[in-house]
Amino acid sequence: MTRTPIHLFLNGASGRMGCTIKEIAKTNPSEVTITHERDANGVIRSLSNTLKAEVLIDFSSDEGALASAALAQELQCPLLCASTGLSPSTIEILHTVSRSVPVLIAPNTSLGVAVARRLTKIAARLLDGFDVSIIETHHTQKKDAPSGTALALAQAVLDGSNRPLSKDHIQSIRTGHVVGHHEVLFAGPSERLTIIHEAENRLLFALGAIRLGRWLAHKKPGLHTIDQWLDEKNLQP
Repeated sequence: MTRTPIHLFLNGASGRMGCTIKEIAKTNPSEVTITHERDANGVIRSLSNTLKAEVLIDFSSDEGALASAALAQELQCPLLCASTGLSPSTIEILHTVSRSVPVLIAPNTSLGVAVARRLTKIAARLLDGFDVSIIETHHTQKKDAPSGTALALAQAVLDGSNRPLSKDHIQSIRTGHVVGHHEVLFAGPSERLTIIHEAENRLLFALGAIRLGRWLAHKKPGLHTIDQWLDEKNLQP
């Protein structure tokens, strides 16, 4: 079945992920079209005079996410916030905005990471008594540590076992040009289980954001999650 392109308002258009999404739009216009973009300086460019954005995708910063929240509310446009390192006050504002438009907060837009979180929750529930540690590695330019994905994996452990992980059980490494590497290690008597996700390049996050944006564009106002998308995906024939 042929799909029509999804029309995006892209915030963070000059960043690594923004440039990757723009490259996808350039090479595959039947999949995605960017109608407006906002760069790191806050400058908004209209790339179309006739098309309204179906979803606003934010790959920026804590400050940029606040701007996206205000834009989404003003335009009554669904918002996929994929920025990392969000402050509690910004998250609270995103929750407030979700009362009027669909909002999805996704510090990692990878399908593989979504599955890794689900597996981590299951393992934490079943491996009661095992010690749990998380190791995450990213490039030297990444500002937040632990990563948003590592924190999401720690939350999955808590959700599965009601055991919060202390900070000394989450190790962050910043080196080289590593896109993203996450390990969740369960260590028990005479055995270990490790769940690993390796991001080979940023394309997977851009494709995941487009996929999630297409899904979010058809949702009602409210705070949505990747877990909901994952469950609906598994229910599809």
